[in-house]
Amino acid sequence: MGMGARMMLPAWINGSTQHLGYLADLRGDPAYRGSTLLARGYRFLRQLHEDDPVPLYYSLILDGNRLALDNLTRARGGLPKYRDMGRMLTPAIHLDLPRRKVRETGISVETGKHSRLQSIFDFINRQYGRKQFSPCYLSGQLGTARLAGLKAEDFLVAVKGNAIVGVIAAWDQRAFRQTCVEQYSLALKSLRPLYNLASKLTPLKALPAPGRAVPYFYLAFCAVEHDDPAVFRMLLSHLYGQRRKGSWHYFIAGLHERNPLAQVLKEYRQIPAAGHLFAVHYPEDEAHYLALDERVPHIEIGAV
Repeated sequence: MGMGARMMLPAWINGSTQHLGYLADLRGDPAYRGSTLLARGYRFLRQLHEDDPVPLYYSLILDGNRLALDNLTRARGGLPKYRDMGRMLTPAIHLDLPRRKVRETGISVETGKHSRLQSIFDFINRQYGRKQFSPCYLSGQLGTARLAGLKAEDFLVAVKGNAIVGVIAAWDQRAFRQTCVEQYSLALKSLRPLYNLASKLTPLKALPAPGRAVPYFYLAFCAVEHDDPAVFRMLLSHLYGQRRKGSWHYFIAGLHERNPLAQVLKEYRQIPAAGHLFAVHYPEDEAHYLALDERVPHIEIGAV
């Protein structure tokens, strides 16, 4: 009839690590819409909350999902309060046409190494601590279920002198998480043979057959000192050049609209997408929401 998930994670709230809840994967069979299913489901989530309370939750609702926005964000008895925290920009960046590599004087870009993982994660947590709701990760979690598929060499590190000034990572999750083509529109179905023929002669990537997975990875661990767009632009340029000739067709980014780094994403050919980020709380926890300061939110999009 329906499903939903309540998950917990250590995250940064107002500069300190706390347990944060995540509400996701809400689905309902259309045959039961208009019934008491939603209210009953949230009553069960409330029971879970009372058994293991957290001060706040967050949730992400994709643009265009009018039904979810209407059902969850208007005041309804039994549902927690959904508070708008702005939009997460989640474009799919095309990995095809060549681009000139960006360089910055005095800064080099290095591939991550196991010997440097601790300093990489220390830097990430310092930068994530300046954001709201950003996850707290440990270097020892690499290779565990929480960071499945991520390796030390998937990180790119910007270094100035001997200090790290920026980090990003390419998180390929195809081994356990795929998006598959269900069907093409009539127009795209007709165009696909010609497009795929052109892909053999150009850097364009062929459109997958229906039923096949779309090859992509997530842009992850975007952490830059002082949120400097120039450093992020350099890292993104190196990542693009490194991964463009691989099997991936896209990478999925995830940055809040208020993040200064988000402007750099506009420089790339992309399929725009976004979601509405909400802080969620029960009435008795409103003080926790009101205590949130003005830090820019950050969600690890590969973990939602």
